[in-house]
Amino acid sequence: MAQRSDFVAMRGGYFLSLIISVAAFSGCARVHSQSPAKAAPHPIVGPLTASANAHYFRDSRGTALTLNGSQTWNTLQDWGIGGPPQPLDFDAFVQFLLAHGQNFTLLWTVEMPRACGLPTTTDSPPDITISPLPYLRTGPGSASDGGLKFDLHKFDPAFFRRLRERTEGLGKAGIYAGVYLFTGEFPNVFRCAHDGYPFSRANNVNDIDDGYPGSGKNETGSTDMTAPNPVTQIQDAYVEKVIDTLNDEPNVLWIVSEEASSGSLWWNNHQIAHIRAYEAQKPNRHPIGYAAPIGVPDTMIYNSDADWVAPAAALSPVNSCGTGSPSCKVNVNDSDHSYYGTIWRDTPQKNRNYAWKNFMNGNQVLFMDPYEVYWPREGRNICISPVRGICSSPDSRWNNLRDNLGYILRFSRKLNLMNVGPHSSLSSTGFCLAQTPPAGAEYMVYSTDGAAFTVDLSAMPSSRSLSVEWFNPSSGEEIQARRLAAGSPAQTFVPPFPGDVVLYLVDTDGHAGSVMP
Repeated sequence: MAQRSDFVAMRGGYFLSLIISVAAFSGCARVHSQSPAKAAPHPIVGPLTASANAHYFRDSRGTALTLNGSQTWNTLQDWGIGGPPQPLDFDAFVQFLLAHGQNFTLLWTVEMPRACGLPTTTDSPPDITISPLPYLRTGPGSASDGGLKFDLHKFDPAFFRRLRERTEGLGKAGIYAGVYLFTGEFPNVFRCAHDGYPFSRANNVNDIDDGYPGSGKNETGSTDMTAPNPVTQIQDAYVEKVIDTLNDEPNVLWIVSEEASSGSLWWNNHQIAHIRAYEAQKPNRHPIGYAAPIGVPDTMIYNSDADWVAPAAALSPVNSCGTGSPSCKVNVNDSDHSYYGTIWRDTPQKNRNYAWKNFMNGNQVLFMDPYEVYWPREGRNICISPVRGICSSPDSRWNNLRDNLGYILRFSRKLNLMNVGPHSSLSSTGFCLAQTPPAGAEYMVYSTDGAAFTVDLSAMPSSRSLSVEWFNPSSGEEIQARRLAAGSPAQTFVPPFPGDVVLYLVDTDGHAGSVMP
């Protein structure tokens, strides 16, 4: 009895919270294993634009929305090891995104026909063959990878036809497509003497040269520059061709590059300005993104003129503002840049912590999903039946994280995203999205470990009440509990689940929720 008294004393408000939890198990609605998937895809009909809440874009109907999804390397180009590239079943990939309830992915463009030494294995990292590329291989003469030299003044229709078809397919399924114009990373990290890189003089018929090989190290003359030059002129023409191909597609978001070198700042900013100026002449304008270059602080991208950013920090800040225009950016935390080194070794719960913490800070999440790229090093992706480095189906180890990106998207639709913001001080967990008017308040709280926590509900008088909903991210289980009186500055809650949990409180009588299909 003495131990029980001590326990009660330590937990002020425990019994009220326990009543909530017990009630949830004894008469209130309890739903098991909720799927994150949408009932049906809703085609996207207009480009995203800035919203009144700088954390989120709004769609063509004026509704603020969250972008969450999985991305992988070979969504646009085919990859393969030791032979012809393996085609991706893109329709199956679209269905995979929908099955996990997601609404955002990326289409990658790798600039070289061969990426050397991709570290998928511990010993002897393989070279990856990649196709199609944006330029025709006409010759005369052979490039360093053994194929014909590129003509940088002639675009390959097959590349741009595929780019449009896949962007259009995603749009019809209600999925936004971030279109990488360049990788940046691959010329920075995976070059070699036989890569066939089109911007090296040995590999094109146009006398265009990025300076490789020079010092014997990886050269980045196609991104590291401080003024326009012949390489930039070729790149600008390619960017304009991509815009011409996709300007009428409503689901597009541009992104210049990912993990380019620290010397690429002028180049990235040049392309942001170039895209904006060129699209200004077109019927549609799409948000422009900037992923953090390697080795520079995230303030660089916050001070840019990009509309959205993908930082290097594993937890995006609650404020992504800087000196550029627009001053505040929509922040999409892409695990490719921010969480890539340890995500493979962490538990599913820590993986979920990453996604939900970012959401509670007002940001969106992209998972660098290995999908069907076989990556046995450190057990990162043990997918099914690999052939030349590409599998027939993905590794199920990642399904809970994939589902949680969909769960977050589904929960975001409960919120009035135009009005909510991160309010860490309102919960002892430190992770809370809320709006706090005297009527119609709502709170979404994340607890990383399932321990009891408090929420400040004093914004509303005790005469008003809140509906109570618990969610278990590990299983998808939901509990609708009894309503709770508002007014307490430190209301204690004891989660009904072990591990990480989500709590949603809302004054339904005064709340105007997001209007979503």
